[in-house]
Amino acid sequence: MALRTLGTKLTTSLICTPAWSQVVAAADIAAIDQSICDDTSFGALSGGQSAGPVGVLGTGNTHSNTTLDTLVGVTGAPLTQIQVGDLILGPGIPAGTFVQVAPGAGTSLTMSKAATATAAISVAIVRNPAQKSLGLSPNGLLTIPNRGVLKLLPGDFPAIDHMGFPYLIPANAVSYAGSDWTLT
Repeated sequence: MALRTLGTKLTTSLICTPAWSQVVAAADIAAIDQSICDDTSFGALSGGQSAGPVGVLGTGNTHSNTTLDTLVGVTGAPLTQIQVGDLILGPGIPAGTFVQVAPGAGTSLTMSKAATATAAISVAIVRNPAQKSLGLSPNGLLTIPNRGVLKLLPGDFPAIDHMGFPYLIPANAVSYAGSDWTLT
């Protein structure tokens, strides 16, 4: 199986696993789990506070390959703080994408996965904590950072947005006739 796109009739912007079951691929679970971020990190960044080496919010360009260039930091740490292994979040960047080659003193980096399009995007590059108590587990638990744990039921869709925040969309919200949700 592979990750899917879930959204409303107006926009498809969430990355999700196929409908939850005991046969969801371990790689899909890992990609969602590795991409979940604690939203408190973004609160400090978007509030204009210095975040030290926690993360960078900025802009850049993707090219349907593993290059992310023309990076400009908008808030947070300077680009020189970006390290190999930092998580890259943004539209068109596949879940679980990490910095493979850091920019050093430059404005370009190499991603672990190819972007799905060529575009100018807003991007977040955040330090991925080695030990985290959040994410999606193979036993069907979705931990929402700072909020609690949800139990997935058969057919549910665990999803993340382009900034790494997790969502749980119940199966019956997607499957009924006339639903605003679309799955591609």
